[in-house]
Order: sequence, then structure tokens, then C-alpha cells
Amino acid sequence: MPSMTLHSLSPARLFPARFLSPATATRGGLAALLFAGFLTLPAPPARAASAGDPAPQSASQQEVFDTMTTTRVERILRSFSDVQWRELDNNAYLIQLSDGLKMRLVKRDKSLMLAAAWGGQRLTLNRVNEWNRAKRFAKAYLDNESDPVLESDYELTGGVTEQNVKEWMKTFVYFAKEFQKYLNE
Repeated sequence: MPSMTLHSLSPARLFPARFLSPATATRGGLAALLFAGFLTLPAPPARAASAGDPAPQSASQQEVFDTMTTTRVERILRSFSDVQWRELDNNAYLIQLSDGLKMRLVKRDKSLMLAAAWGGQRLTLNRVNEWNRAKRFAKAYLDNESDPVLESDYELTGGVTEQNVKEWMKTFVYFAKEFQKYLNE
């Protein structure tokens, strides 16, 4: 089976240019247009498959689950070729990417949480708030030692597939790398 990486998420896939046009920035922005019912968004463009990506299955071919098991978490982690991981306890994993980025995955029955922390880095609350206003999918905060942390939660209630979880993880990695750049600005 071909392997996939957590590095394979394109920024253009998350924010297609047509969603960021000047017209959407006026009169309340995109959200106002969506809620007012004046805008129908086209389907997002398909992502070009890379050599390491497995052939996608249709949603009807994938098992839908709403509870996360240790076996399932470990199968998902093994599916990424650029990841080393170890179980910290029955509900948490330390994950390290080939480029050195470390994160923690916490598993609960009906949810998952990914977090990355940058010890020794300093960030003001104003900069944290700027990040949170400008970005979606991952929230930033300062921990008890005032170190910046980036975190994302994923709710499983209602059902998800392993592919959904993998996409959420790739999205978090993308934003963790963006946050790392943000720290150095």
C-alpha cells in the first residue's frame, strides 16, 4: 500500500483564491454572504494526488465510526510515512515528524485533540489574539509558563472515517508550521 505524508496539504486547498476576492471582504465578508443566502459556493477543487497517496475510497466504502480506539489511532499513525510516534499512556501519543515538529495526540472516546508547544518562545497576548482572529482550525494560547501552544480538537460524534481524521491531522500540521513561522516574525 502506498504511504502518505502529513506534509501533503496544500494551502490553496484550504483557501482557494475565489473565496478571498475583494468582493467578499466588503459588506460583512464571506460569512455575511453565506448566512444571508446570497452566495452559493462551488465545490472545492480536487487535490492532485501525489505519488505517495493511496487511491481514495468513496465515503460509502469507508467505515464510519464515532468512537476512537487505540487500535484505530495506531493504524492511522502507521499510515503516515514521515511520522515517528510512541504511546505515552493509554490515551496520549507523542508524534514527531521527519522535520522535527513534535505534537501530542490525546484520544478520548468521542474526540481527539492535537497540540504542539514551543517552550522558550515568547509571544504577546496581542499576537496570540491576532493569530486566533486570522486563522481557523487551530487555536493558540499561552500555557502556565507563558509558552505558546497551538491546539485543535476533533469531535467524533455523528461519525467520521479514518480519512477524515487523517485530513484533520494534515490540516493541523499545516497550521503548526504556519504558527512556527509566525513565532519567528
